[in-house]
Amino acid sequence: MTSQKKRTIKNLKEQIKKIKNKTTPKEVNKLNAMILGSHNYYKMATQVNLDFSKINFLVTRTLYNRLKNVMKKEHKISKAYQKLYREYNGKKYTISETTIFPIYGIKTKPPMNFTQETNNYTIEGRKIIHEKLGGNLNKLIEYALRNASEYNSTEYNDNRISLIAGQQGKCGITGEYLKIGDMECHHKNPRELGGTNEYKNLIWVCTDAHKLIHATVEDTINKYMDKINLDIKGLKKVNSLRKLVGNSDIQISS
Repeated sequence: MTSQKKRTIKNLKEQIKKIKNKTTPKEVNKLNAMILGSHNYYKMATQVNLDFSKINFLVTRTLYNRLKNVMKKEHKISKAYQKLYREYNGKKYTISETTIFPIYGIKTKPPMNFTQETNNYTIEGRKIIHEKLGGNLNKLIEYALRNASEYNSTEYNDNRISLIAGQQGKCGITGEYLKIGDMECHHKNPRELGGTNEYKNLIWVCTDAHKLIHATVEDTINKYMDKINLDIKGLKKVNSLRKLVGNSDIQISS
């Protein structure tokens, strides 16, 4: 057994032990993040499907033995799960209302063949990268899983993670791919005004767009309008969200 495989097994088993000691959605989400992260990291390795089949056998045995008393028979399949693993029909394990990603469910991917045109410094280059990476959706979901807040409800954490998949990893206003460190989950109808944590009341937006939703000072509004350069469709989306938080429409002078 390779050292990488041993390390993957060890890390997953250690997280299972943590779940046994502290059975919370946050800890289960961390396990899912580790599974997805391993799939992302090893998806270009040769014969990786066989490796993850063996990893699945060893880790699932520990998972069942340690957590069988807290497992639920009814499964809660999130939109993120459906997006990433819907074609896998093996046995499912659900703990703290969170269904664990299939450890064996790795999808192999050939290495990207970069050309001189593939770079971040031209419109064409960025387009090629985005088309090949698909906005790096898996990385965004992994990030959200690792950073689920224990101070928010399970409903909120589940819906914010699922919404990344629902929006295809894109900002709900600009349509550009979201980036880790530049993405915020916004309540359309604010909680202080009676808004809920329901899926339909949430939207992922880039940080500048989020600031524009809440901005009230004209100079600040102009600053972020210049930064994100919205078209008419994007402006309508911003204004609809601004209205819900109690702010006036942004007008464009002709």
